[in-house]
Amino acid sequence: MVGFEYTTLAVELKDINDGNSLTDLLNLHGKNGWELVSTTTQSCLGSSQYALIGITQKMFLILKRQLQ
Repeated sequence: MVGFEYTTLAVELKDINDGNSLTDLLNLHGKNGWELVSTTTQSCLGSSQYALIGITQKMFLILKRQLQ
């Protein structure tokens, strides 16, 4: 039976200036056998102006790789 291990990366959206930063991060982990399987975001409910929709501040990348 094939087993997997998982890791989660927290990425601050303010640190990603363009798509290249995220691509570089994924390629770096991909070279070590990690595969992106899912993403989710964390929204921060700010002042009442944004209370209904929230502002995404953080993205979580869920990666997996096969156990050796």
